[in-house]
Amino acid sequence: MSYTFDHIESLIVRSLESSLSEAEQTTLQSWLEEDDANRRYYEELRKTWDLTGNAEEDEIVPDIDANWASFNRKLQHGTQQQPTAIVRNVNSYRGLIRAAAAVLLLGGAATAYFMLKGPEQMTIQTAANETNIIVLPDGSKAFINNNSTLRYAKNFSDGERAIHLEGEAFFDVVKDDAHPFVVYTPQTRTQVLGTTFDVKAYTVQPVEVFVLSGKVSVSGQEQQTRQVVLTEGRKVTVGKDQQLAEDAIANHDFIAWKDNIMVFNDEPISHVIRKVEALYDVKIMADENVQELTIRTRVTPGQPLEEVLNTIAASANVNLTKEGSVYRLGK
Repeated sequence: MSYTFDHIESLIVRSLESSLSEAEQTTLQSWLEEDDANRRYYEELRKTWDLTGNAEEDEIVPDIDANWASFNRKLQHGTQQQPTAIVRNVNSYRGLIRAAAAVLLLGGAATAYFMLKGPEQMTIQTAANETNIIVLPDGSKAFINNNSTLRYAKNFSDGERAIHLEGEAFFDVVKDDAHPFVVYTPQTRTQVLGTTFDVKAYTVQPVEVFVLSGKVSVSGQEQQTRQVVLTEGRKVTVGKDQQLAEDAIANHDFIAWKDNIMVFNDEPISHVIRKVEALYDVKIMADENVQELTIRTRVTPGQPLEEVLNTIAASANVNLTKEGSVYRLGK
């Protein structure tokens, strides 16, 4: 969807004043979800608005110029910290303060917004039945699993090589001591110099980091003073309250997806058939009395569908039948 910036600024102001219609709220929400810079821009304006709106006479109000300068410096240096509010003392009435905030929003905010955009960002997304392999600007490779999003600068500049991940990806990193390779997820920060490792950061699961070679440092986003250094053959799981649990990698099938291999280890048939349905675009039914039976098998690329289903049926000791275009597993 395309937007004019004047229109977006108008929607932002009216949002802060709680006067948006339902349709306008939908438009603004769509714009916010299009780009991280959009969300950061809105949040900075909201903070400024809140500070100015709550200020009384003789109270402190935000120094707008200093706040924007500080925020932009932090963005340019790649920091993940929130900007610190800079304030100054004034004698002013609430109406004048509120008007000054409106001038920021409607008069000169567009320039600040485009400064927030920073380097051009590349975003790679995969669907439920899709994986992808990309070469990053430094020559490193990223193997992206299904239902994942990877975001990075089109050209890495000085400082760290920052990658933002939601979902799962395997990285084969080009060594560069002067420019650390850092993978950010909503919960963790993983830094390496040159290695091969996998980060699994789906929303509904604990974050896990697996190291196949080299060394990485993993910390929680909220508590970066607590970290685990992983070496070859080790993994860490980030649990609730960002607790870090280190262990050996017991099963190297965790990266079988990279070669389009699906591995099932004691997985319920109900889960297995959903994945096979997506892979082969077919309909598979399982009788209620077999849905929770578990199997151990793997599906490799190019296997015929009926061969896969026969293997599943044999593993669970159930029968496979076909009714029209629908396959059924039952006793």
